[in-house]
Amino acid sequence: MPTRSDVRPDRSSTDVLWIDTGSVNCYLCRDPDGYTLIDAGMPGKADLIFGRLAEFGGQPSDLARIVITHADMDHAGSAAAVQARSGATVYAGQASAELLATGRSPRHMPAVVQFLMDRFVRYPAVARSHIRVIGEEDELPVLGGLRVLATPGHTLDHHALYSPSAGICFAGDALNTRDGRLQRTPPRISADQAAADRSAARLLALSPAVIACGHGAPLIDDPAAVTALWEQLRQQIGGGR
Repeated sequence: MPTRSDVRPDRSSTDVLWIDTGSVNCYLCRDPDGYTLIDAGMPGKADLIFGRLAEFGGQPSDLARIVITHADMDHAGSAAAVQARSGATVYAGQASAELLATGRSPRHMPAVVQFLMDRFVRYPAVARSHIRVIGEEDELPVLGGLRVLATPGHTLDHHALYSPSAGICFAGDALNTRDGRLQRTPPRISADQAAADRSAARLLALSPAVIACGHGAPLIDDPAAVTALWEQLRQQIGGGR
């Protein structure tokens, strides 16, 4: 997997930078009024993120927003460090905001793993004063208007982001391309698999040009893969496109 890639659909005039942190993807969006980071990786990734920001033409004070799709440690672990260095506002769903403020991950793992995480796993907390709550159909001033979409399933408070003008869906863990194929979150690590299937189908129905997922390489201009998974999910959950 490449360590750096520009994600630039033909229909978008705004750059998006894919940052592969090794265990999870983060994304930087560049707009005239500053930069937005989507997800923040594991603890200890702040230097990597700021290094990529510099390559992308920005400095720490140019980072205006940090958007967290859900509060798992691999997506939120460096949020506090990035926020402290940049002064950016952190955006997350209501339940995720509470977890960010305590440095805890949500409950959705297998029982033994969840037991260990609940008791022993913490990441640096984000000060409540720097967190803003977002929810369904809110819109952020990013990429011509970045819609917030509630996509519960992997975790009960999970949000994806979609820019109609750029054709990019930031899917968090609702979708992934592990093993080189587009798929929804695995059942073994999902809080509600039926909800996860509905959420994945909802994102696929948007027909995004780019699916910027949390794990695996972004899927770019592959309508066949989108349609195949959407049809599979449609048959499982019923209904029509």
